[in-house]
Amino acid sequence: MFPTLYHFLKDIFGIELRFLEVVNTFGLFVAISIAAAYWAFQTEFARKTKLGLFPSKTVTEIIGKPFPISEYAIGGVMSFLFGYKIIYLMVNAGSNFAPQEHIFTSEGSFMFGITALALSLASKKYADKKQQLAEPKEITHSVSIADDMGNITTVALLSGFLGAKVFHLLETPSQIHLSTLIQDIFTTGGWTFFGGLICGAAGVLIYTAKKGYQWRHVFDASAPGMMLSYGIGRFGCHFSGDGDWGIANVTPSSFLPDWAWAYKYPHNVLGKDYPGMGMEPVPGCSGDYCYQLSTPVYPTPLYEAFMALALFAVLWFVLRNKNFISGQLFCIYLMFAGVERFAIETIREHGDSLYRFAGMVFSQAQMISLLLIVLGTCGFFLFKNRPLATSTK
Repeated sequence: MFPTLYHFLKDIFGIELRFLEVVNTFGLFVAISIAAAYWAFQTEFARKTKLGLFPSKTVTEIIGKPFPISEYAIGGVMSFLFGYKIIYLMVNAGSNFAPQEHIFTSEGSFMFGITALALSLASKKYADKKQQLAEPKEITHSVSIADDMGNITTVALLSGFLGAKVFHLLETPSQIHLSTLIQDIFTTGGWTFFGGLICGAAGVLIYTAKKGYQWRHVFDASAPGMMLSYGIGRFGCHFSGDGDWGIANVTPSSFLPDWAWAYKYPHNVLGKDYPGMGMEPVPGCSGDYCYQLSTPVYPTPLYEAFMALALFAVLWFVLRNKNFISGQLFCIYLMFAGVERFAIETIREHGDSLYRFAGMVFSQAQMISLLLIVLGTCGFFLFKNRPLATSTK
């Protein structure tokens, strides 16, 4: 496993760049998954705009004016925080300083912060002077939903982040306490995919509805990108060893290697204090991240990653160009996502995050998976009988 980008480069290429310890492997894959989803969303939004499913709007703006003070202020604050915290962590990364343990603390460097602030303001001032005109002029141009991807992405990230955290806390309701609620939200661990999906989708729905875009078209355009993002994100879970693995598997395989069948996740990010399963030292390892599971498990994040990418391929290369009624493609995505997750839950480790009702024991993911399957199935046939004026193509 590769807890950070530093460990990946060291183990694969023998390159030691200690400052890269600040780049968490899971976070890196999350960033890649967001970029992939951005590409897929924008591609579909642009295609559906050409088909006339999203209206283009004419806007008028004045160019050549000086940048507003707010742009300087926001950019300056963000640059100061980057220098104060991120550059500080990168510079101090070393064998006795694990950056991941210091992210949510007040530690930092004012010198790095002020330097980054000064560079940001100088760069912004240069760009401002370069774009200014002697006499600002008014221009009119056309914009579509594809041009609004920056705001849509921001809304999805913020609402999805909050939902992923809250749903994770709800997996073990008995452990929720007011005194630790804020602390749990602002930690690097503890995420639930379905929480991010539900709340992220709700945030995008509200935002795009206010912009006047038909929600069924928006969701259809989003379906392939969400599946792609999930698949890439699951690689992050696997390569960091964040605990989203399967149940114990001591049965040998005659054709699969251990890493694809019964894996101990050596050098995982959780270490010896992980309460879910027993850990043992990795032979010959010293320093950070030197523990592995004492009993091998199914590498379920890897299975999910490949299943999600296969389902994305079906959505992207086969189904999105079919003549479905608006909303039906998203319903197919819901069914795909529900079936995939429900299937993997049968061999996935749940710990104590289980619900009990009427003698049944089930995980939050199983409950939501079934709900997605039902909603997707019902919605598919409901939309069939209630088409919009123009169907999704």
